[in-house]
Amino acid sequence: MSVLPPQSIKAQVPKRLLELTWEGEEQPFAIPFRVLRGLCPCAVCVNEMTGVRTYFVEDAPEDIQPEKMELIGNYAVKILWSDGHSTGLYTWDYLKKIQTESQSESQITDAL
Repeated sequence: MSVLPPQSIKAQVPKRLLELTWEGEEQPFAIPFRVLRGLCPCAVCVNEMTGVRTYFVEDAPEDIQPEKMELIGNYAVKILWSDGHSTGLYTWDYLKKIQTESQSESQITDAL
């Protein structure tokens, strides 16, 4: 099932966060730029033959930020990062998956 585009997508540069607001959700989902860059799904960052990640969050510079963001059709955003990387397409499905997984991890941490 495809995820609808977010109602808003904002790069909060001073906070170093990308904020996405999805329909039906009161609060925006915020993801640190460094985490988002480290989770890039492109073939440079994830081996396209094996699916093994080759670029990680800790590989991204701490001061990484988007230089430019471009909507791709009605399904993704392409980000040109300050480190020059620009080949990743972050689909709405992928961004929603990141949100769901981060909320699950947060709930597990909160329960401990």
